[in-house]
Amino acid sequence: MSDSLYQDLLQQVFGPQPTDLTLQLSPLYFDLEKALQEARPGRKSQEEVSFRFERLRLGLGITLLQLLTDLGGDEESLQVRDLLKEALQATSVQAIDQIIQKKAHLFEELYTDLYVNADAEHVLALFEETLNASSKEETDDLLERTLDLAEDLEFQSDEDDAPQE
Repeated sequence: MSDSLYQDLLQQVFGPQPTDLTLQLSPLYFDLEKALQEARPGRKSQEEVSFRFERLRLGLGITLLQLLTDLGGDEESLQVRDLLKEALQATSVQAIDQIIQKKAHLFEELYTDLYVNADAEHVLALFEETLNASSKEETDDLLERTLDLAEDLEFQSDEDDAPQE
C-alpha cells in the first residue's frame, strides 16, 4: 500500500481543492510510514508509531463519515465526524482516547434509528472495521476498499437524473 492510494481516497471524497481539513488529513499516512521507518526498540518509539497509527485511523474514519454524510447521513454522522476531527488535534494516544470517551455515546447514536441504504450500510461497515483495525496492514486493506467504494458511489454526479437501465 502506498501514500498515493490514501491521497486518491482523500481527493475522491473531498475533491481536488485543498481545504483546512484535507491539509490536516493529507500527511497522516506518510507520517505513519515515517514513524515506522524511524522506529527503534524502546517505548518512546512505539508510542510515536501508535500515535501516528491512531491519527491515520481517525483520518480514515473522518473520510468514511464524510462519505456517509454525502450519502444523506443525519446529524449523528456529522457529530461523530466532528468528534473525530476534534480527536485529530490531540497530541497523544491517551488524549485521543479521552476525547473519544467523553462522547462515546455518539457512536451508539450513529447506529440508532439511522436510515441506511445499501451504500450507507457498506460505509458504516467499513467505519466499524476502521474502529477495530489494529495494524497497518488492516488499515491498508480498509483504505483500498474505501477508495473502491468511493469511486463507485454516484452521489456527486452532475450528469442528468435520468433513470439508469
